[in-house]
Amino acid sequence: MRTVRLGVWVFLMAAAAACTAQAGKNIVVQTRYENPIRNEHYPELLYWFVTPQTLAPEDYRLDVDHIMRDTVFDFPFLTAREGVDFMDSPEGHTAVAGIVSEGHAKGLRIGLSLPLQNVDTIRTFALNDDQTVVGEAEETLDAGGRGSVTPVVKMRSAKPLKTELLRVVVFQKTGEGVYDAATLSDVTAQARSTETGPGAMSVTVDLGARYAGYTVFAMTTTWFNALDLMSDAYTRWLHDAVDQYRDVPLDGTALDEFGYMRVPVHPAPPFRGQFAGRAFSARFEQETGRPLTQTLFETRYAPAGHPEVRIRAIDTYWDFLRKGPLDIEQEFFDYSRKVFGEKNFAGIHNTFHNHFTNDEAWATGLNWWTIPRQYGMSDEDLSLPLRMGLLVAHPGKIMYDQFYGMDIHRFAVKAMNDARFNARLHYHGYNDTGRWGVDLSKDAFLSKQMPVERKIRLLNRFDPAAPDLPVLVVFGMPSLLNWLPDESARNEFDINASLHIEEKVQAVWDAGYRCAVVPSDLIDNGSLRLDEGNRPVLNGHTFRAVVYLYPQFAKRTTLDFLDRYTQHGGALMLEGEASRDFNGEPIGQIFDRIAARARVRQFSVDKIAELGVKPSPLRDTGGELEDGSIILTDLDSLETNQPKPFAVDVNGHRFSGTYVGVFALMASASGSIEKLACGECGALKRDGREVLRLRKPADLVLLRNSAGAYEAVVTGSEGGNGVKLRH
Repeated sequence: MRTVRLGVWVFLMAAAAACTAQAGKNIVVQTRYENPIRNEHYPELLYWFVTPQTLAPEDYRLDVDHIMRDTVFDFPFLTAREGVDFMDSPEGHTAVAGIVSEGHAKGLRIGLSLPLQNVDTIRTFALNDDQTVVGEAEETLDAGGRGSVTPVVKMRSAKPLKTELLRVVVFQKTGEGVYDAATLSDVTAQARSTETGPGAMSVTVDLGARYAGYTVFAMTTTWFNALDLMSDAYTRWLHDAVDQYRDVPLDGTALDEFGYMRVPVHPAPPFRGQFAGRAFSARFEQETGRPLTQTLFETRYAPAGHPEVRIRAIDTYWDFLRKGPLDIEQEFFDYSRKVFGEKNFAGIHNTFHNHFTNDEAWATGLNWWTIPRQYGMSDEDLSLPLRMGLLVAHPGKIMYDQFYGMDIHRFAVKAMNDARFNARLHYHGYNDTGRWGVDLSKDAFLSKQMPVERKIRLLNRFDPAAPDLPVLVVFGMPSLLNWLPDESARNEFDINASLHIEEKVQAVWDAGYRCAVVPSDLIDNGSLRLDEGNRPVLNGHTFRAVVYLYPQFAKRTTLDFLDRYTQHGGALMLEGEASRDFNGEPIGQIFDRIAARARVRQFSVDKIAELGVKPSPLRDTGGELEDGSIILTDLDSLETNQPKPFAVDVNGHRFSGTYVGVFALMASASGSIEKLACGECGALKRDGREVLRLRKPADLVLLRNSAGAYEAVVTGSEGGNGVKLRH
C-alpha cells in the first residue's frame, strides 16, 4: 500500500455547511494499485470435478496453478466424478488431501462435497434402518365380497428389497375420500398377499356377500436400498463420513441436493407412495402422538362429516416428512464446524428440480429457506424473486446460484444481471467434460467470462448492503402441499398444482416491484416477525408490504401474525380463502377479520401500488440497496469497450457519468461519496458539477474508513493514475 497526497489531483469543496472548513483543502488518500483488483469479502466459488485424470499430483498441481493464474476463482469445492469415490477410499482421500495442501500453498481455499446421498452404494445397513415406502390400492368388492388389488411402488434412485402387507380395511364410501365410520373394518388378518414383482404385492380378500359393494383399501410397505433419514444409523454414517477427512484442513464442506431417495421424474401412474421406515415411524409417533399407519390411511380417507381428520393427517405428515432432510443438514453443519472449525464454509444448495409442484418436495422437503448456510444458495437459474427470498432468509448480504450450461454467453448475461441484486454465480464446473456444460478451464470460456467476474469483484470490494426489497411475498406451505378438497388440483406428485405461485411472484418482479418470496414456515418458526413499528422483519431485513398467497390450512401462528399485522394497519394483499386451519379446525372468525382489513383482496399486479410501494426506477438497469446505495450493471459496455452513460438519483442528488460493466454508489444526504465502485471510471458529476475524475479511465473502488478518510484501489501500475475528487 502506498499513501499518496494527490495534491493537484484531490480537492474537496464544501457541499454542506458542515464541510465549509474543509473547502479547498487537499485530502490524503490511501491508494493501492492492483492489476487486476483483488477479491475481498465474498468467495468466488467454483465446482471442481475430481476425475480419474485429476488424481495424480502432477495433474492437480497443474490445475491449481491454472486456477490461480488464469481465473478469478478463489474457493473451489471438490466433487467426485467419473468413478472417483471420496468415501472409504484411500485413493480419494489422498487426492483430496493433496489438492487441499497444494491449494493452500497457492492461496486457494478448498471445500469438499461429501456424497452422503450415495451411502447405499457404499455400505450395507440393517433392513430396519432402511427407508420404506407405503403403497396403496383400492377396489370395490363384488357381489360375493371378493376383490383383489395390487399396490405398486416405484422409485427412481433406489431398488426395492422386499414388500410386506401393512394393513387392509374395508368400508362403504359416501364420497370421494369419505367413508361411513360405522362400516369401517380392519380385515388384514383375512387378506392373502403375494409379492408379484419388485415393489409390487397382490392382495386378495374374500369376505362374503355381506361386504358386497364395500371398498377394500390395502396398504403395503416396501423396503428400499436407501437409509432412513430418521435413523440413528444415518447420523453415525454422517459423522463417519466427515471424520474420514478430519486430518485434512478443509475450508468448507457441502451437501449437494441432499434429501430422500428420489421419486420418478415423470410418474405414470401418478406417484401416491408415502415415505416411512422403522425410525421414521417411531419418531413420528413420539412427536405427534399418533401412529403413522393410521395417519397415512387418514391422508386418503376421513369419516363422513369430519373433513378435519384428513386435513390434519395430510398437514401433519408433510410437516414431519420435511424434517428429515433438514435435520441431517443441521447435523452436518454442526458436526462439520466441530471438526473443521467455526469458520467452516457451509455449502452448497439443496434446490433440486427448482419448482414447487414437481418432485422437489419429496426430494428435499422444500427446505430451501431454512437449511443452515452463511449465504442463500440455489442452482439452475432459480427465479430472482425466489432467490431474493433465500438471500434474506440467511445471514449473508449476497447469495449464490450454481449455474452451468452449454452457452458461454448465458453465463455473462446472467452474472451481470444477477449482480444488480447481490446474487453471484457459483460456477459449475471446472474441467467439465460436457455432460453438464462448457469446460470452464478452457480459453473459450475464460476469455469471455473472466472480464465479467473481474468487474463484479469491484462490487465485492464495495461490500454492498442487501437489496432493497419493499414487498415480501409469503406463500402458505400447507396450501401448496394439501390440495383438499379439489381433486382436480391434485397433480402427479400429490401436490396442489392449481396455485401458480411461481408465476404470480415472477409477474410481480417483472412489473418492477422488487420482492422476496418465503414460505409461511418462517412465520411459524419465529424467523419472520413484526417489529415495534408493525413492520415485517426477517433476519434484519425490513419490508414495507406483504403479499400473502393462500392461507388455507395455515397454522395458528401464521393466522395470529396476519391478524396482528392487519389490526395495526399493515399493508396486506391477500389471495385465497381459508375456512380451516392446519389441524382442520374452522377459522372463519379470525380469517374474516384478516380479510376485511386487507388493503387489497385478491392477487393483482395492477393493485400492488395500493400497498404504498412503487416500482423500481432502475428496473431495467440496476437495483437499489437497503442503505440507499445503488448498483448498475451493463454487459454491452464491457463486450464492446464502449462506456455506458448513466444518470441516477442517490440520496436526493443526481449523479451522472459513464462506466464499463459495473457501477455502485453510496452517497450521504449532503452528496458526499461514501463508497464507490466503477468499472473504467472516468468522470463523475453530482447535480451537474464534476466531483470525481481519473486522469485515465480505470477500475476504481473508493471507500471511506471509520475515521472518515478516503481509501482508493485503482487498476494499473503504482503512481500511474490520479484521482481528482470534489465534494
